[in-house]
Amino acid sequence: MLLVKNKTESPSLLSNSTKIFLIILCLNGIANSLSNIFVNIFLYKVSQNLYEVALFNFVSYVVWMPTFLYAGILSKKINRKISIVIGSILQLVFYLCIILFGKASVDMVIPLGIIFGVGSGFYWLSVNVLTVDYTNNNNRDWFNALNGIFHSISQMIGPLAAGWIVVMFPGFMGYKTIFTLSFLFFLASMLLTFFLPNTKEKNVFDYKSMFRMYGNKEWRYMAYVFSSLAFRDGVLSFIIWIWVYMVTKSEGLLGNYAFITTAFSVITFYIIGRFGRQERKWNFIVWASLLLSLSIFLLVFHINYITLLVYGLTSAVCTPLFQIPFNTLSLNSISKFDENGKLRIEMVVSRELALSVGRIPSVGCVMLIYFLNDNPAAVIPYFMALLILIGLSSLYFLREYKHTL
Repeated sequence: MLLVKNKTESPSLLSNSTKIFLIILCLNGIANSLSNIFVNIFLYKVSQNLYEVALFNFVSYVVWMPTFLYAGILSKKINRKISIVIGSILQLVFYLCIILFGKASVDMVIPLGIIFGVGSGFYWLSVNVLTVDYTNNNNRDWFNALNGIFHSISQMIGPLAAGWIVVMFPGFMGYKTIFTLSFLFFLASMLLTFFLPNTKEKNVFDYKSMFRMYGNKEWRYMAYVFSSLAFRDGVLSFIIWIWVYMVTKSEGLLGNYAFITTAFSVITFYIIGRFGRQERKWNFIVWASLLLSLSIFLLVFHINYITLLVYGLTSAVCTPLFQIPFNTLSLNSISKFDENGKLRIEMVVSRELALSVGRIPSVGCVMLIYFLNDNPAAVIPYFMALLILIGLSSLYFLREYKHTL
């Protein structure tokens, strides 16, 4: 639970602004958990072609990168929270389009991908900047743990509820219901953003300083880590859910899968966030990377419900093990180089550029595999092996900075 401020401050105390920010993240998490998986499932179910799903995600990531940069410029000129407002509005527009167009949405994959990508770019720029603004070195682990718990709970309950809503209301009515619920949660989170404090400072976006940071070995290595992890996770974030649906042929069973796997995440996030020892953080990162890679390796040989469940459970435990110390490390790096907040937005944009360098070619490869090959199942195992190798390369670049954990 969130702690209340008193005279004897605890390192894990969160300010009122941080609490409101956490609620906004929670509402967005619920909205995304209800629909993010099922937008991809809906597009696949209507088109019966994984290429359309990959194209939607590819377009989203391509427009996400320049949007993130523009959102950073806008945030420096106007207000740091303006991006979260714009992003929320565009997410509302996206789900409204899905509701209105229904099955015809599959013919509008590119424009829908653009709306979703632009909205996500604005939203996540603001989230990343405000996360650094509203936390410090003392409470950042606890904030990340709380955010992870809330995110995992929403990811556990949302897909389960959405899956059974689709089962209960056949045809498009079930999907329309969950997209409408997402619309309402995004609306509530957008209204809450007006309660966040305004930033008075207005500056010019410093391109030179942002690119100059890549000359620093520590930040350059961090950029390599972001890219390698994004190459792996950008694909897994949507293709696993499609494979589970293809195997089970049931939205209800897909919801059950999400519930079971994310239940493990909730427990792990709390345990690591509250009781994880400082000296073991590097071990958490190493073991999480190795075990997750091993679970992906099973998918190289055969994709069925058992191997997908093993991957899901392993990922549910390994993701918190890796994310809590790594997120703290990356946020501390931003704080170290942002010149007391002067270059904070530039640093966040720099990180996102590195993530895009990983995500865009990765999802692009999947799109081409399903577009060019008559038998994509024969090519996918080789691509999964590539995901493992590139994902593990992050340990090489991180090892020099394990002392900063």
